[in-house]
Amino acid sequence: MAFDSFGYVDLGMIPPALVERVEVITGGASAVYGSDAIAGVVNFIMKKDFEGVHFDGQYGVSEKSDGDTYDFSTTMGFNLDNDRGNIVVNASYTEKQAVCQGAREFSEFSLASEDFGPGGSATTPQGTILLEDFYQFNASGELVPLFEPFNFNPFNLLQAPQKKWTATALGHYRITDSIEAFGRVSFANNQVTTIIAPTGTFFFPFEINLDNPFLTPQAAALLGTVDGDDGAVDGRSTVSFGRRLTELGTRDSIYENTAYQFVGGFRGDLADDYQWELFAQYGHTSRTITYANDVSFSRAQQALLAVDDGSGNIVCEDQSGGCAPANLFGEGNLSEEAAQFIRLDLQQIDATSQFVTGGQITGDLPFTVPSAVSPGGFAVGYEYRRESSETRPDDNLVSGNSIGFGSSTPIDAKYDVLEGFAELLVPVVEDAPFVHSLSLELGIRYADYSSKVGSVKNSFTNTSYKMGGEWAPVESLRFRGLYQRAVRAPNINEIGLPKTPSTGDANNDYCAGTNPVGDAALTALCIATGVPAGNIGSVAGPIAGQINNFLGGNPNLQPEKSDTYTFGAVFTPESVPDLTLSVDYYSIKVNDAIVNVTEQATLDACYLYERDPNGFFCQRIARNPLNGALIGGTETGVDVSKVNAGAYKTQGIDFSARYGFDLGNDWGYLNLAILGTRVIHSYKQDAPLFARNDCAGLVGDICERPDPKWRWTQTTTWNYRDLTLQLRWQYIGKLTHDSIKLQGNDPANFVVPVIGDRHYFDLSASYEVNEHFTLRGGVNNLLDSKPPVVGNDYGGTAENSGNTYPATYDPLGRAFFFGATARF
Repeated sequence: MAFDSFGYVDLGMIPPALVERVEVITGGASAVYGSDAIAGVVNFIMKKDFEGVHFDGQYGVSEKSDGDTYDFSTTMGFNLDNDRGNIVVNASYTEKQAVCQGAREFSEFSLASEDFGPGGSATTPQGTILLEDFYQFNASGELVPLFEPFNFNPFNLLQAPQKKWTATALGHYRITDSIEAFGRVSFANNQVTTIIAPTGTFFFPFEINLDNPFLTPQAAALLGTVDGDDGAVDGRSTVSFGRRLTELGTRDSIYENTAYQFVGGFRGDLADDYQWELFAQYGHTSRTITYANDVSFSRAQQALLAVDDGSGNIVCEDQSGGCAPANLFGEGNLSEEAAQFIRLDLQQIDATSQFVTGGQITGDLPFTVPSAVSPGGFAVGYEYRRESSETRPDDNLVSGNSIGFGSSTPIDAKYDVLEGFAELLVPVVEDAPFVHSLSLELGIRYADYSSKVGSVKNSFTNTSYKMGGEWAPVESLRFRGLYQRAVRAPNINEIGLPKTPSTGDANNDYCAGTNPVGDAALTALCIATGVPAGNIGSVAGPIAGQINNFLGGNPNLQPEKSDTYTFGAVFTPESVPDLTLSVDYYSIKVNDAIVNVTEQATLDACYLYERDPNGFFCQRIARNPLNGALIGGTETGVDVSKVNAGAYKTQGIDFSARYGFDLGNDWGYLNLAILGTRVIHSYKQDAPLFARNDCAGLVGDICERPDPKWRWTQTTTWNYRDLTLQLRWQYIGKLTHDSIKLQGNDPANFVVPVIGDRHYFDLSASYEVNEHFTLRGGVNNLLDSKPPVVGNDYGGTAENSGNTYPATYDPLGRAFFFGATARF
């Protein structure tokens, strides 16, 4: 079950003390595990029984004395009724403290990727007006060409503050020798606060009276010349205004997720060779989102219309609601009274519920292939799943009165699915010359879906299946191969997420600046897609690589489909004990992928490929009616809500090796292991109109997230009596900016054409004081390797933040941790 309303699974809900082992299956596994297993699955195998009491605690801190982390957990378990059953309870608490981008030298200032000059936003504390170009209020209140962008980096986060409590109880009891009851109860409360730079008016269209006493004569005169405005007639001008409201503090989004889940069932033996299981589970997640320190559009407009009351006092033209006049024309001019009047805090409540029931029968086939010794195995079963979600934003979010957090729509969504599955594992040949074993593996899963989002209903069926086998010519060498047709149905979030305005990434608006000048066809298309004819040649382009967008789900989504091929081998030579080598080739192709076609890709599709104002992608573009830009207003932006448009194909090789040996002379045991991948191709196609790009080893606006060709983790572990030392080496291969490889751009045009490879080393030690106590400690990022500095518009800002890629590279630097475990 997802432990938040966005469909993400929180692995922190799984108590580490109860995990026996972790299995990773590469390639589509939806024939066995259901529709979400399109690219593979991770299985956490839990311990069957747990006895005793474990206390565990750990503290971590960076070398900069920030980013403190605290982890505490308690696990208690005991057997029942002469070992007929077992109950275990785990409780944990995790806390992380915030680290802002201003706390690290590489991320303190927003850098433009093309020259590492000052980057940032045109929405500034001084106030910026968008006319034919950007004009900024100076210290004297006069409008001058924009000269100082706002550095938003210091406010943003490298590590978000978090507090999380979890509790889990699970158990089983053997009712009879052939029937066992089992159950699990889980609870989690997770509080995370995201912090970004102070809100602003972000070039929303505002009406400004030219006799405003806060305006200088020069500024009033310039505002009165706005093209197409009637300022000279009624004394007012409507302009796109960008004022950063630092007086309101940072924009804080406080997420509080509360989730609980109940699982119960029975399992047992039908006969010596058959087993059965029936289960049911119910889970519920609620999320309260509090948005703090935004600005009300309606109140900001009311406060901007300031007049002289005739007695030398500046008041609001409309004094209702306790309006305080706002002087936004220059830095530091906003009074505390006006700041409190325009401040806006918001709230949204989401909830998701899930009910699942299922059952299966497993066992041996009633026959054995004549050339084999072992009987085959089978599994058949069913699963029914029902999910529902609801979104309840407050009135200001519904009306779009929020400038900094956008708007949201109340919506209800639900779906249910009934699935049936069957698997076979058949030994074909055993103990024959050159065939120690040869087996066949088959599986099929059928699913019938129906959904409803608001008044929109949808239904579909899908079938996933697999076929493969394994051949071991000798006991120490196994070859394996598998083909799978996997299917992933859209989840409740993808069909039911309300459409919400936000900001996204784009570097090139084809209608901005002089792009359409002299090109009659492009000029006509720009006008047809919302640019006022009088603004051709002066439309503002993306600011800091961003434009407005609309994010959301799509109730008409259909399933993704993938074809997966895997071939590999495992070698465990008898002559070299404790040596295991494995290698697997994989090829995963996904069609009808559920994607958000990016803002830039949508612009490319409309103005380069469709060139039709009625085309699908052109219809997803809504321009500012005042000036044709893609900024300003809750109705302006590019629609990037979910669609079945993408196609991907990934080919590569996974490899692993493990070797352990005794050092002799009582020097302990050394274990060497490596787990890695080599990406051969990583094709990405956002929509059928676009070219298919191979993103292996690339990063940038086209490929978005970093996709290195080589990645591996190597560990060296030395066990000496009660001491264990481990050195972990993580390698991330080099990356080239995608425009160099895919568009032929000159590397000389980039400050960082290639991101060099990175090596991270983590050193840890544990010491078993006695059978009850273990101490541990270590250093992460031992050599304090710095993340690559590439600027803030090197690629999509969903991945590219703080002048780097903090999800790929360590942004905090060298850090230390200390912990202890007590067992009784």
